[in-house]
Amino acid sequence: MESFLAQPPVQSALAPFVASLVLAVALLRAPARWQGLAIVAGLLLAVLLILGPALTPLTSTRKIVVASLGLPLLAMALDLSPLRWRTGVGIVVFAAVLALLWVLWPVLMRGAPGEDVLLGGGLALYVAALLMVFARLGQCCARLAGAALGVAVATGVAAVLAASALYGQLAFALAAAVGGLTALRLWRPGLEGGAGCFGLGGAMAVAVPLALLGASASVYARLPVMALPLLALSPLLALAPLATQRPAWLRVVVAGLLSLAPSAGAVYLTWQVAGAGAAGY
Repeated sequence: MESFLAQPPVQSALAPFVASLVLAVALLRAPARWQGLAIVAGLLLAVLLILGPALTPLTSTRKIVVASLGLPLLAMALDLSPLRWRTGVGIVVFAAVLALLWVLWPVLMRGAPGEDVLLGGGLALYVAALLMVFARLGQCCARLAGAALGVAVATGVAAVLAASALYGQLAFALAAAVGGLTALRLWRPGLEGGAGCFGLGGAMAVAVPLALLGASASVYARLPVMALPLLALSPLLALAPLATQRPAWLRVVVAGLLSLAPSAGAVYLTWQVAGAGAAGY
């Protein structure tokens, strides 16, 4: 069994998919906003298999994991509070930017002050933009699922090309967790907006790890910074009002296709830049 669980396809695909699907079934009769926990559970299982349960030493990757698991829970709590939706989004975005600075602090402390401000500001803008787009996508879970699958796979491929197999594994695991929840919601009605949606917590369960993985890969790996605007554009295109009255599965497919071109552009740019960098060694 240990050798089976040690296989990367199991850790990054099968295990998070099954965990997400099982918890989604268990939460089937709960309010839809709680089903975002299925994504968190899938990612958590992948982390336990890939990194193990230890939190020390607190590396940049473990900081990403802590933020990726904690901020969606904060978003779910805000969903239950009397705060306005925009206020809740603002709180989570602010917390995610602080988490980004926490992850990147060792690098930012070593660079020139002007360069650090420019780099940190640009990456914070990427994180904030991605979270706000996914928060808006959270009002239609079919679009959220399609965009999440597309951006997660693209981030994973780009991270692997940028010489960070670990970040790639985590991004693929997130895609698998989204796939497990989506498979259930396609089988059962409820990928519509409003009460049938996953709420702010479900949207942040996708957006926070994707944003932090992409931003960190541009610092700790060879992901080009110019690929990040393309990754941020991908879910934004999924907001286009196409197939709004169509079945849920078609809206998932359309959202994924709309996010495909910028995502493919980010992967291609990473391949060009990272490949050229590797050839120079």
